[in-house]
Amino acid sequence: MLFNLRKKYKHFQRYREISQVFLRNGLGFLLDRFDLRRFVPLEDRFSRDEELEEPASLPPRLRRVMEDLGPTYVKLGQLLSTRPDILPPEYIKEFRRLQDEVPAVDFSQITPVLEEELGEDCLEKVFQEFSEEPTAAASIAQAHKARLKTGEPVIVKIQRPEIWKRIRVDLEIISDLAEIALNRGILPDFIDPVGLVEEFRETLFKELNFNQELTNIRRFNANHIRYEDIIVPQVYEDYSSNRVLVMEEIQGQRLSKIEDFTKIENKKLSRLGAEVFLKQVMIDGFFHADPHPGNIFIIEGSRLAYVDFGMMGQISKVDRDYFALLFAALLRRNVEVIKDIIVEIGDLPENLNERKLLIDIEEFIHSYYNRRLEDINFRVLFQDLQRIVFKHHIRLPQEFFLLFRALGLSEGVGSSLDPEFNIVEIGNDFLGDLLRDRLRPDNLLKRLGLNLWQFRNNIKDYPENFALILEKLAHNELTLGFKHQNLENLINEIDFASNRLSISLIISSLIVGSSMIIQTGVQPLFRGIPLFGFLGFFMAGVLGIWLVISILRSGRF
Repeated sequence: MLFNLRKKYKHFQRYREISQVFLRNGLGFLLDRFDLRRFVPLEDRFSRDEELEEPASLPPRLRRVMEDLGPTYVKLGQLLSTRPDILPPEYIKEFRRLQDEVPAVDFSQITPVLEEELGEDCLEKVFQEFSEEPTAAASIAQAHKARLKTGEPVIVKIQRPEIWKRIRVDLEIISDLAEIALNRGILPDFIDPVGLVEEFRETLFKELNFNQELTNIRRFNANHIRYEDIIVPQVYEDYSSNRVLVMEEIQGQRLSKIEDFTKIENKKLSRLGAEVFLKQVMIDGFFHADPHPGNIFIIEGSRLAYVDFGMMGQISKVDRDYFALLFAALLRRNVEVIKDIIVEIGDLPENLNERKLLIDIEEFIHSYYNRRLEDINFRVLFQDLQRIVFKHHIRLPQEFFLLFRALGLSEGVGSSLDPEFNIVEIGNDFLGDLLRDRLRPDNLLKRLGLNLWQFRNNIKDYPENFALILEKLAHNELTLGFKHQNLENLINEIDFASNRLSISLIISSLIVGSSMIIQTGVQPLFRGIPLFGFLGFFMAGVLGIWLVISILRSGRF
């Protein structure tokens, strides 16, 4: 407790900013729930929330709070937008509007970072040219065009100064708020705020480490080395570090800025993009999780180039098979298989009603029965599936939601290139190739060997464990341990209520005792009234007023 208090006041100014942003956006009711009222300036402490010019529901207000609080909270909102298993659709839709675009930092502030990572005078020693105007600016880094001494045109991605310090402070605060939310039961039981923050911390630290992005580019390039029409930018590792990334400048047109689509091979590119994405997911297990038009370049009208490898998805071999089955089941509208896969890969609540889940999936599938497969929008289909997952409080692995989002983006890119683009046709062809690949004798032997090894590992300790149980049972040493779950909130509420009851008893005792003292007329006197009786009434009054204020502020009366 003392450590938490010290940590809170260590970041006092940031807590004050957060509390004021909450008030400004009409979320003052959350201050008491998260113990933030103490950080509000005294003159605003008992004021009501500010009236918004345009009254809005909770999701837009939360989005504005994240935008006002800066990069860490914007990134948190973007992560939450990929978790439709724990947030309702209206929150997901709103958080997807969060843009990671901020004003660029002046070049004089960026230069010290560059020199710390690449050495002093690097602008003269390493680069022939270096543009001071950034080509793009985000909350964590900004990019500049440059030319190496050897003549290659490059893009230099440089981390913003002091960004680590700011993010570390915000992460400590978010961790504290997550613990409060967990201990007080502010969020529904199926949401684990502490685990979510740990997941966010890991994701954010990967994005802050440019060496990780460098590794992602190398791995992505190795997976597509046989595809002549897929271009991955070369990374100059000698000039790259934790906070600086130097990579080849892609000489082409960004897909989002192409106006005349007649100059490119639309059908070829749309099919190539879809096939490559399905390969990344179901064969490589390593995919570009943000393939929107701004991250794709068209080169010479017939080749695709990917950029920005900060957000990548990775799935295990087992999950690849599950996704392939799920994709095939959706194409063939197989209700039982869809339900079984969701139950198999999901973290299920204890009170899951599988019968109701099956009915909901049947309704969902039947809503698509009257449509031709080629007319189905898979982005909308996955959104409908995610609503069912949320309704039943099933938590799927985060990678699956990244997959759903990336598949929707990939379908959108294909449709923008070719109005006749058909993900179903490409998916069916790909699944046929995938099935033939998995059924090859050498692959079947590998899987059989792996399954035998896993079976051997699972059963090797069974005889010893069973013998140990029998021995303990024979000597009356077998014990059973019980652990309560989800009673912390009840204990806290009982403790809170008992404290209030104790204060009420003290107030009552003071009133009764002071009345008796005044009746006896015991000295010393204060204006003819026994002084101890007067002090008792005064203390009872102060405690009573404090108790009434605390009850009114809590909103529970």
